[in-house]
Amino acid sequence: MSQIKSHKFYEPAYLKEVQDLLKNSGQREAYNSEVNCVVLAGPGSGKTKLLTLKIARLLHEKINEPQGIACITYSTECSREIKKRLDKIGIEEKRNIYIGTIHGFCLNQIIRPYAKIAGYPLPDPIKVVDSENWNHYFSRAACELGIENTYQTITHFGWYRRTFIDKSSEEFIMNNKRISKLIINFEKILHEDGFIDFDDMVLSGFMMIKEFSWVRKAIRARFPYLIIDEYQDLGIPLHKIVTQLVFTAGVEIFAVGDPDQSIYGFTGAEPNLLNSLAESENIKRVELKLNYRCGEKIINNSLISLGEKRNFESATVDSGKLYFWEYRNGVQEQAEMICNEIIPTSLKNAPGRNLGDIAVLYLDKFDAAVITEEVKRFGLNYIGGDKNVRYKPTPVTRWLEDCASWCSGGWKIGDPKLSNLVHFWVNTRNNIESELDDKLFRQLFINTIWNNRDPSTPLDQWLKNFIEIGLIENLDNSQIRVDEIESLNELISSSSNLDKMGTFNINLFGKQRGSPDHLNLVTLHSSKGLEFDVVIMMGLEQGRIPNYRISKESDSFKEERRKFYVGLTRAKREVHLVYSGWYETSWCQIFKNGPSQFVLELLKIE
Repeated sequence: MSQIKSHKFYEPAYLKEVQDLLKNSGQREAYNSEVNCVVLAGPGSGKTKLLTLKIARLLHEKINEPQGIACITYSTECSREIKKRLDKIGIEEKRNIYIGTIHGFCLNQIIRPYAKIAGYPLPDPIKVVDSENWNHYFSRAACELGIENTYQTITHFGWYRRTFIDKSSEEFIMNNKRISKLIINFEKILHEDGFIDFDDMVLSGFMMIKEFSWVRKAIRARFPYLIIDEYQDLGIPLHKIVTQLVFTAGVEIFAVGDPDQSIYGFTGAEPNLLNSLAESENIKRVELKLNYRCGEKIINNSLISLGEKRNFESATVDSGKLYFWEYRNGVQEQAEMICNEIIPTSLKNAPGRNLGDIAVLYLDKFDAAVITEEVKRFGLNYIGGDKNVRYKPTPVTRWLEDCASWCSGGWKIGDPKLSNLVHFWVNTRNNIESELDDKLFRQLFINTIWNNRDPSTPLDQWLKNFIEIGLIENLDNSQIRVDEIESLNELISSSSNLDKMGTFNINLFGKQRGSPDHLNLVTLHSSKGLEFDVVIMMGLEQGRIPNYRISKESDSFKEERRKFYVGLTRAKREVHLVYSGWYETSWCQIFKNGPSQFVLELLKIE
């Protein structure tokens, strides 16, 4: 009699992660939802884990190729984090999975494939203007209309353009005739020279979705599910795109966000849009109240700063601590004592704690320059800091960081995966002519990265190897955005400058996010989505936060509260609030307004 061999049932890797998630009733409800769903997720509530596992479930249980899924995020950093988490649970990048920003989605999934067919009035081929030339076109457009080119004009121009999207509407024309004429003239000049800008991507994407039913159907056919992360930060154009795709085209949505963490009002973000979506018909609303990150004391103090009542609970045993540090000699002394006193104290407080567990959060580029110089003077390893010393993070530079991480030892453990690095490399070239050409192109990259696995290799030398195999030429000829090429050139320049990154080897370069032995220097705005054992917030003076220009009755003041709240809730165990009671502007004016009122509110309860 023949024996029947038993085979173990295949279980996708993501299902192991799901078991923990299902213990939380809110996460379980959202994960199992079979309809349009909006998740209101407080700080540290595990929303990124929920989002990635939801994507995994849809891909395994609901979607059959060539259909796929689109996941829209606020920034390149958010996209990168989601891709990494998906990779860890066995979900690799494929053509039917889009994970990226709203700009990238509109450009590559709507405008490039459909604009020419639809006869939509955009340049062909599409070229994205860089920041320097954008300023030139704006100045020219304003000058032709006799409008003064000021910071206030540019700010209002951007807000108006993203708020009143339909240029044929009476609302667009009549609300501000001066700015509406400027917008029309600017776009005319820009398009005549064959360019579009970042706002063009989203605004044109929306108008195409609105005007052409076949475009909506084509997007639904390719992406029947739309996942959105940090919904509260994405503004009116995205909200209008969502309402068209969901309520007109029938795309199913899973949106995650937190109105309390909306801190990008200057880009057009409006926290009420998420609440509005959550309250719509045929939308399931789920709230996540359990905070897995912050101790109870940090949660309670953060809610005082927010000025709102929320029923958040801490899932941690450590209650957390707040420290107040007053250094009366100004921001320079603050930076010095952060390095000389606060950081050493924090390291002593918890055996095993490293520099990488600590973040210094600052308000602007002036504080960035001060703390960066002081950290360098004390000989501390760091990442982030003064952007004049580094480069702008883009998908290309982040990919190079991952390549460096692979070369510095990641190849031994498969982290990052070589297949993902190759996938990005292949996508930098859009003129592969044959299967043989494709294989040779892949092999060229694999040979280069394999032959450069010495962690001590100087960064500038290592980058030259990629330049020699045609990286820059490929990017120039591909559909990569201009700002990414600019950032790559910044990186190449910094790598040969001893005052910037000239001392870097590839091991250090590969640790540009999350190195255990490097202090994190981060702006308050950029800290959103991150978490650290210890958070040090510096420059907390009245007039700086909240900004002296903002009235207490305005929405902008509420955003200042939310910004402070975001900073506090990055911390797991310790928050250090640092202030002087006065500050000096870049025009050498001194203001003695005392510590930030948000600091004083917390001091009252200590």
